Amino acid sequence: MNCYEHTDTVSVATCACGRGLCGACQGRYQPPTCGPCHTASVAARIEKTQQRLTVNYIFAVAYVIVGLLWLTGAQIHNLVTDIAVLMVGVWGFLGFRWLLDGALGVTRLAIFASAQSWFVAYILGSICCSVGGFVLVPYQIVTQRRLLKRLKAEAGATPAEAALGAAA
Repeated sequence: MNCYEHTDTVSVATCACGRGLCGACQGRYQPPTCGPCHTASVAARIEKTQQRLTVNYIFAVAYVIVGLLWLTGAQIHNLVTDIAVLMVGVWGFLGFRWLLDGALGVTRLAIFASAQSWFVAYILGSICCSVGGFVLVPYQIVTQRRLLKRLKAEAGATPAEAALGAAA
């Protein structure tokens, strides 16, 4: 099989799509992929990062509302504030669930013996993770914005520039 781009050169590797890659094309992207597959992969990562960023912006608005209510001591109950408080609780529950799954996956131990201890652990863990969201949501936004900037630069870069960026 010959390289898909350099048809007179024998391929030394293949892309996941089955196209042959010569030595020069193999080293262009890591892992070795053809140009069209790399472009599609970067585009998919950009789209996924933009979706995650949008979700985190929504949670950030909820955290700002809850933070303002907490700092001012206001007892405002309307649909917006109630939804914001619920979203912060959901963030905490999902965050604790993610941490618990990770801990159980690493240790392979059953931590809690009874349904009551599971319930208490979920309540306390969710509260802790909800509070942690005041730091984690902005951190995720900054991290995802940096990744998005790097991916967009990679999408607009020449293959040689992209290879240098992947090595950095």
